[in-house]
Amino acid sequence: MNSLLPGGRLAGRLEALPREQIWLGITAALASIASLDCILPIAGFASLYIPVICGACWGLGARAGYLVAAIAALLSVTPALAVSAVAPDIVAMRTAIRIAIFLFLAATIASFRRSYDRELFLADRDRMTGTLNKEVFHRRCNRSIQDAAHSRHTLLLIILDLDDFKAVNNHGGHQAGDEVIRHFAEGASAIMRREDLIGRIGGDEFSLLVRVPSVAEGWTFARNVHKRLSAVLAESRYPVTCSMGALLIPGDLPRNASELMHAADLAMYRAKKAGKNAVEIARADVSRGDASVPLTSPTWKGTI
Repeated sequence: MNSLLPGGRLAGRLEALPREQIWLGITAALASIASLDCILPIAGFASLYIPVICGACWGLGARAGYLVAAIAALLSVTPALAVSAVAPDIVAMRTAIRIAIFLFLAATIASFRRSYDRELFLADRDRMTGTLNKEVFHRRCNRSIQDAAHSRHTLLLIILDLDDFKAVNNHGGHQAGDEVIRHFAEGASAIMRREDLIGRIGGDEFSLLVRVPSVAEGWTFARNVHKRLSAVLAESRYPVTCSMGALLIPGDLPRNASELMHAADLAMYRAKKAGKNAVEIARADVSRGDASVPLTSPTWKGTI
């Protein structure tokens, strides 16, 4: 949603709020409107429930939105119950109509929110593989690297490139190349955890960002990733391997995302120059002369 529009700014603020705060705001708004409606029943404050229902559907989801819509409908007809001149069947009809209108409104907003979330999800994804596209991966990678710097978590940044992929396209055509890419992406996504990042950053190039408990465990994890992805490629109909550059980022290291990506990329190219189908693991260290420039030194390299 366009953040320059008033509705877009409001939706963005709702998404940033915790659910508890949204519920508190919704409850306070319902109570305030109901109080005004009881004090001045002829003023007609029922329309004020509409933005409350919209906010509930957008910020809390469809179920909560339907619940708020039903409650708002009942509250909106409460002043009529205090008027003895209104026949019960009229009150019942008004209640049914108000509930139907408010539930329809909630269903409309919930449907719009689902469509919005789906389009937002697809906009972040590479259409062929379903992994993050290059721009989104770099943006989320930068944010994750900065967050990990504050919490002093160790990270493992990986760049993978398929070996001899051009030969697959030359012999089997682009359809064969697409099949290899999709098969590899599915295998890579399957071994990643929910909180890990995986993105396609080039035609046959992927990148992963993983939080690891320590540098030593990150070292082991990097080897296992290459081993498991090599097994995935071995199941393909086409003879393709992968070269991998892995950069270990200690928790106490000042971090510059673009520099770290470049260092991991260099490690991957060293793996290719070493004969392909290999993994080179490097550790990002800090130069005392310039804390913003990471130095890489190979710690392990070999074909698995």
